[in-house]
Amino acid sequence: MHGNKKERAPKQAPQPAETVKQQENAAVPESKPQDVSAPKTLPEKEEAPSVNDGTEDNGAAGAAEPAKDTAAEDAAVKSVASKADTAAEGEKHEENEKPEKSEQEGKAENAEKAQEPGTGGGPSPAAESAAPSEPSEPPSKLSEPSNLLEPSAREKLRAALSRLGWKKWAAIAAVFVVLLGAGLFLAFGTTHVIERSDRDAKENIYMVVKPGTTASEISDHLTRLGVIDSRLRFWWLMKLQGDAQKFKTGTYAFAPHMDEQAVLDKLVSGDTTVVRFTIPEGFGIKEIAKRLADEGLVDEQEFLAEAKDFAPYDYMKKRPNERYAAEGYLFPDTYEIHSEVTPEAIMKMMAEDFDTRLTPELRQQAAAKNLSIHDLVTLASLVEKEARYDEDRPIIAQVFFKRLQMGMPLQSDTTLQYLMAGPKEDVSIEDTKIDSPYNTYQHMGLPPGPIASPGMKSILAVLNPASTDYLYFVADRQGHNHYSQTYDEHLAIVEQVR
Repeated sequence: MHGNKKERAPKQAPQPAETVKQQENAAVPESKPQDVSAPKTLPEKEEAPSVNDGTEDNGAAGAAEPAKDTAAEDAAVKSVASKADTAAEGEKHEENEKPEKSEQEGKAENAEKAQEPGTGGGPSPAAESAAPSEPSEPPSKLSEPSNLLEPSAREKLRAALSRLGWKKWAAIAAVFVVLLGAGLFLAFGTTHVIERSDRDAKENIYMVVKPGTTASEISDHLTRLGVIDSRLRFWWLMKLQGDAQKFKTGTYAFAPHMDEQAVLDKLVSGDTTVVRFTIPEGFGIKEIAKRLADEGLVDEQEFLAEAKDFAPYDYMKKRPNERYAAEGYLFPDTYEIHSEVTPEAIMKMMAEDFDTRLTPELRQQAAAKNLSIHDLVTLASLVEKEARYDEDRPIIAQVFFKRLQMGMPLQSDTTLQYLMAGPKEDVSIEDTKIDSPYNTYQHMGLPPGPIASPGMKSILAVLNPASTDYLYFVADRQGHNHYSQTYDEHLAIVEQVR
């Protein structure tokens, strides 16, 4: 029986430890019951000494047999570990069949060992107690090594990171530095890309802070006006110092490209100012709106929308085809505002100035010439745009009057310029074909309304025109006008001065 057991030991590779334990329990009944379940931690080589501890009284043959079984157990453990690493999923059922066969053989061997002398003629109690639990043991014992050998998610991550070479780490670091630098640039670098219109750099830039204006809106407005160069830097200063809710309402005067901290201190302290702005002679509604918007006083589009129907006086009543009711009546001058700044408040102040300057005597002179105030201002706006020098104003006014009397088109290039998006030095033949009531090449008489805000000199020139017989005039490149009585003379002068 012992000789046969030694030959079968290699065949029992999947369950060597359990078979050895069963043999020891049959030979030594007084061994502890927990020794039977010890192989559940397979593979653990530390169990091998416990096999020798239970067979001290078996003699030389018994001592040689456990040593043989221990070597077989070591070989079996190595075999199971190797098999768990390399076996495919499709071979698991084959592994499960082998333990069943070894269990049957183990039972047969236990029965033979029970018949040997000195065993008491029957199976040991330890063998009987182990028998019922053996059928459910092998599958779990085979699956446990594969679970123990499977790497955890953390180990996989650590292995993946260890495979990254220094070049890849350097690339990742470079990307991080670039992203960090971009964030710092956005927060503290320059973001000023909007340029204000060309005007005196020493002029104040005004900004009105109204109740309910947010910190973000103030940052955007200051950047658009050119007061600060970095909107985000200013915004971060507000947040870090907790000043976003401490701004005082009112009108502020700033300079271009100020330090963000200086601007913030001014807003928090409420260092408001009296608004002062100048509108030059000959500015139209669009130019006035842009100038005021550039100085931070109004929103350009809001001002234009208000000007469409702004008519506080009867003579300002909007006519058919007229673009802006306020056109021509916002007197060009220097103004100061001590109260709240709004498009309506600014237009009201400028219209009041015009109404005051148009004295009763001047109104009587207009009536004597059969001119309404509307016609007076419209004709004066044409003179304002055509004349660069004061001596030309009365002569140009006389030319327009004579053409009106003759039923001749005024043919003023300034009315075509009014229809264009921007100024143009010389109008073309194609420009004279623009379809608009303001086109004085195509339509007789005055345009629907003024095309600019005339100064007092142009108004007085219309009320007091020169006494000449001129019908034509053309300006040279320096702005001086040259006059003629006939069209042929006019063409000859044009060839000379242009």
